[in-house]
Amino acid sequence: MEINYLFFEINYKEYIRIIILSIVEGITEFLPVSSTGHMILVSNLLNFNNNRTKMFDIIIQFSSVIVVIFFFKTTLLKIIKQIINRSNDKNINFFTGHIIICLIPIGILGLFFHKKLEQLSNINNIILSLLWGSIALTISEFLKSNKLKKRINYFQAFIIGCIQCLSLFPGFSRLGTTIFSGSLLKINRCVIIEFSFIMSIPLMCSTSILSIIDNIESLKLSDIPILITGILTTSIILMTIGKKCLLFIKYKSLKLIIIYRLILMTIIYFYFK
Repeated sequence: MEINYLFFEINYKEYIRIIILSIVEGITEFLPVSSTGHMILVSNLLNFNNNRTKMFDIIIQFSSVIVVIFFFKTTLLKIIKQIINRSNDKNINFFTGHIIICLIPIGILGLFFHKKLEQLSNINNIILSLLWGSIALTISEFLKSNKLKKRINYFQAFIIGCIQCLSLFPGFSRLGTTIFSGSLLKINRCVIIEFSFIMSIPLMCSTSILSIIDNIESLKLSDIPILITGILTTSIILMTIGKKCLLFIKYKSLKLIIIYRLILMTIIYFYFK
């Protein structure tokens, strides 16, 4: 059913699809289950996977950056003060330099192979990534300890960045790869999770901008209301459950997450095969 009102075209089926995608993004963004992988799967199930809907996905995911900034504003302000004062604040577990070094490996891959990396977004890669990501999280569980190092050095930041390149495969999870690398490097989980989200701000902004540039022609003025709907829905869900998700992954066992990933992998394998 479609209704034309002024220059906006309201397609209720499209609105329902966007709301579903926004809910999926809001639930999965703060958990190591791969929000990108879930968005691809749900888009396929809803038959909502052309270039125009890719733009919707990008902008919906971009809205999560705003919530991340809000949740981690205290740490961000400390980092900004550290940049302005050029000080080495002992109350900060990582600095701007660590974030930049960490972003170098994935930034190089994203910059030079951006279009080729988009080809990784297929069902087979999601299945394999869910499996290997689950193995990585299982290893993290065995190595977990809240008594480990709370400060990140430059070498560790670079290693984290290299391991994060695995998250280019939808289904692996950027957060999951960071937790895994933190456990290998014996870094406190609370610290590595905070580092993951702070680092995701420039990473998600840059990837979103590149994708928007590639697909901008597919957007129309009439898409504005539906985009606002998606952004608001995602933001509300993230603001509602985001902190609970963060507390869960910081202090609780990830066994339920691992089991969920394996069950999802099995369902996808039999459904899409």
